[in-house]
Amino acid sequence: MGKVYVPLIRIGVILHVARDGLIVAKVNSSKADRLVGLVTMDYSMRRIGTIKDIIGPVNSPYALIKPIKGLDATSYVGKQAYVRDIDYNRVMRR
Repeated sequence: MGKVYVPLIRIGVILHVARDGLIVAKVNSSKADRLVGLVTMDYSMRRIGTIKDIIGPVNSPYALIKPIKGLDATSYVGKQAYVRDIDYNRVMRR
């Protein structure tokens, strides 16, 4: 069995973990409000969590990501967050 190639879209960088456990990421998408509900991953396709909300100004938004259970969210601070290309294209067509 060969490896399956799944294209990823970079959505931004993870800044910190909030007190309530949510991960805060700086989003570089102009239509960030459409990203709510998408599963975020790191570059090696490991799930980080699900985007629960978009906050901040429209021209400089931040995503609140609910991490999956058992994830050490602090180890992802400073790293890039990605979504699957197919999911990103699906929500951007709306």
